[in-house]
Amino acid sequence: MLHADSVRQDALVAEIGAWQGLLDILHDEERALVRGDADRVAQITPIKLAQVETIGSHVRARQTTLEAAGHPVNAAGMAAWIGKDAAQGARLRQLGALEAAAQAANQRVGALLDMRLGAARQAMNVLIHAATRGNGLYDESGQSVAARSGKPLSAA
Repeated sequence: MLHADSVRQDALVAEIGAWQGLLDILHDEERALVRGDADRVAQITPIKLAQVETIGSHVRARQTTLEAAGHPVNAAGMAAWIGKDAAQGARLRQLGALEAAAQAANQRVGALLDMRLGAARQAMNVLIHAATRGNGLYDESGQSVAARSGKPLSAA
């Protein structure tokens, strides 16, 4: 029984570490989005995807273990699998808190991405409008022009 307890503890500790890692990555991504650092966001994306894959592996292993032990794959099954071990119960609560925190951080990141995309769309619309109306930013040959005079900027 001692070996099974050790396996349960190791599995939870590893999964907690994976969720904490994702939360750290999401916080980094959130800070980069607030700063408008698109290069950093692009660097974070593959790291975040790899971390999500790691978490997926832990979740699948936990589900397989629960099923093999005859427990349902849900919170009640986890509680039954943990038993009355107070330390494991604390780890299970920590895991739930990290999952909730990661979900909240992911929602904030999504809102920031939507905001950034909206601003980019607005900028593109301004440029498209300016380029397609008379006396725009570009003449028929694609040369930049002064907005008011319609003269090429290179002629100024």
